[in-house]
Order: sequence, then C-alpha cells, then structure tokens
Amino acid sequence: MNKFITLFQRSTNTKNFIPEIDGLRFIAIITVVIFHFHFLLLKEIGPQVSMDVHELGITSLGWWLVRMDLGVKVFFGISGFILSIPFLKQFWFQGRKVILKEYFTRRLTRLEPPFIVAITGFLLVHWLILGEELGGLLPHFAATLLYVHTLVYNAYSIILPVTWSLETEVQFYIAIPFLAILILGYKDRRISLGLGILLLLSSILFRGFLLREGIYGMMASLPGFLSYFLVGIFFAYLFLTKEKWLRRKNLWWDFIGLLAFVGMFWFYKPQEDFTKQLFFNLSIFILFCSAFKGVWINAFLISPVVYLIGGMCYTIYLLHLPLFGLFVRFSDNFILGDSYFANLCLQFAFGFTLLMVISAMFYVVIEKPCMDKNWHLNLGRRLGLIQQEKL
Repeated sequence: MNKFITLFQRSTNTKNFIPEIDGLRFIAIITVVIFHFHFLLLKEIGPQVSMDVHELGITSLGWWLVRMDLGVKVFFGISGFILSIPFLKQFWFQGRKVILKEYFTRRLTRLEPPFIVAITGFLLVHWLILGEELGGLLPHFAATLLYVHTLVYNAYSIILPVTWSLETEVQFYIAIPFLAILILGYKDRRISLGLGILLLLSSILFRGFLLREGIYGMMASLPGFLSYFLVGIFFAYLFLTKEKWLRRKNLWWDFIGLLAFVGMFWFYKPQEDFTKQLFFNLSIFILFCSAFKGVWINAFLISPVVYLIGGMCYTIYLLHLPLFGLFVRFSDNFILGDSYFANLCLQFAFGFTLLMVISAMFYVVIEKPCMDKNWHLNLGRRLGLIQQEKL
C-alpha cells in the first residue's frame, strides 16, 4: 500500500503537502467528471430509454447532475488558496520574497508539458482518426496552446473544450503577483480586506452582466471568475493565521460542511443572480473550513484513495472529456433495460474505471515527473545543453 501511495502521491515538499486540499480537488474533479459523462451519455442514449432522471427540484437526481459543473469554481478557489500563500507570507508574515522569474518558470515547467502533450494528441485524433482538415484545425490548436481560444473565437476550443477554464487559470497565474501588490501592500490589513471584498462583489456583478448579455468570450475570462479565486485567498489568510483553530475538529463542522455542500448546489443557479452567487461563494469558503474542522469530512478527504485521485486531477481534467466522448459512441451496444438512471450508473462505472486507468498511466509517465521543479535542468544536463556545475 505504501508503494502504491508513493507511486501516485504528488511530488512536493512534505511540509507543503496538505492532504485536505487534494481531498477538495477530488470533490472538484469528481463533480465535473460526472457532469460531463451525464451530458454526453444523455445525448447518445437519451432518446432510446425512459427518462427517469428529472430536474424537478432538489430531490431529483437530474437537478444535482446539471449543477455539477460547479466543481470548476471549486478548482478556482483551490488555485486562489495555493498561489496566494507565498505572496501572503512575503507581504504579511516576513516570508521569503517571491522571485517572479522562479514563479513563472515553475508554472511553465509544471503545467505546460502535460498540457502540450494532451493537446497535441487530441489534434492528431481530430486529424488522423476523425478525418478533420488539418488546415482548419491548426488556428484553433494555436489559440488553445496560447490560452486565448475563448477570447479569439468566443467559443469553446474544438481541440479540447474544457481548456476554457485553464485559460482563466493562466490569467490568474499572471495576475496574482499584481493583485498581491494591489491588495496586500498596506500596513492596515483592514484596507486590504475591504479591497478584497470590493473586488469579490465587483466580480459577481460583472459575471452577472456578462451572463445576461451572452458575452461568452469575456465571461470565460478572469474578471468574471475572480470572486472564486478571492475565496481561496481569504481562506489562505485564515489558514496562515488560524491553523491551530482549523485543526481542532468538531462534529458540528460535519453538519455545517454538509449544509455548505448542499448550499453550493442550491445557490449555484441562476448564475447571474447576485445574491445567489454571493452565498455560493460563501458556501465554498465554509466547505474549505469544514475540510479541516469536520471529523468525518476530514477523515474522508485525507483517505488515500480520495486524496490520490484529487492529486491526479489535472491529468483527469485534461483527458476525461475526449475519452468519455469516445466511450459513449459505443453506449448503444450496452443499453440494459429502459431506465436511463440504471444505464447511467452502469456505464459510468465502466467509463470512470477506464478513465482512471488511462489517467494513472498519463499521470505517472507525463505529469508527475514535471512536479520535480528541477526536471528541466536535469534534462538539460543529460542532453549536454547545460554544463554540470563544478564542485
């Protein structure tokens, strides 16, 4: 078991490894995976079976399924938490100064290789297997690689549609050093708190406007999603100042965390509703707290299977939609009975198993080696591109 954990656990400084965060990543990725599988399977077999999955209210399974894309917003909150901690330490806790060259190099060497491999692979699938014209694909491929597809085309990438959220993430990576100066560069932290709250409220208002106007290209950009990242930043501050409090567990927080989880779904739609979005953001923040303070919730999130799957979320996110798209093409051959619900459960069990097997291989071979912050330097030395340092 220890060898299995070592093989799949994210490579990171032990001091910096927070299993609860990978557990939250599990919640984020599993909801997104379920959402996309349901969406694809419904289009494929929906007309052939009895629709016993409805969206009539919170007691209906369909009501939950159509809201599971909220996991992307949880990812944004986690990114806000992770990326803001070094800057919070620098500005407010006498920590090491963030060297921007190192910061951006780390982002590139950690995230770009798996992304480039995946996107290139899917380009080849579109061209060689699906028979699409390469000349028409290349501009979309280039825009996807440069994280500007939604801004340029005002639509999802035809190479890999889910990359819209990665575009937003990249915009946040670029913006966070400047946001840190804007928000944290004050001796009086009340000013910083006020600015943070103002930006959060402005982001919710702006996103509502974009949704009502149907301006998708801008809707998939950082200003419309900034509130979720700010939730993560607020939680990072709490984590750094009240870690002992967060670590004191109480069964009441399991109840509070469950309410927050349900609250995320309840307040998620309509997304243009300001009040609902305000409480949706608050629900994410409370869920983050319960991940540490709840007894049962914490035990679940730090269990090895959960946090290991959460640790592979980047690979799973890159691969799941095309893989499911291929999988459901054969779903007609495996329809059992007339119940959509029964077929959803059965086919998801097989589809998710296949996804995990392929993701595990991609993760171990492609993504995990990039978690070594010096991998590119070591590779350069092996290839003779970088001289060995003399002792």
